[in-house]
Amino acid sequence: MLRALTHGPVDTVRAYCKLDILHIPRRVLEVRESGHSITTSWVRRTTEQGERHRVGLYLLEAA
Repeated sequence: MLRALTHGPVDTVRAYCKLDILHIPRRVLEVRESGHSITTSWVRRTTEQGERHRVGLYLLEAA
């Protein structure tokens, strides 16, 4: 998760489908606990199945 966040914001759909991260909030918590600041906002995303969902968008803050 940290590696992906260094390249830009990551939303829940991308983390699950493209990065194969199953429990996104836990991975974000682990990154935060390691000393990194992550901002969470809410966005609407469409899954590959065409369903729209309200999901978290995570942004790694600059140190």
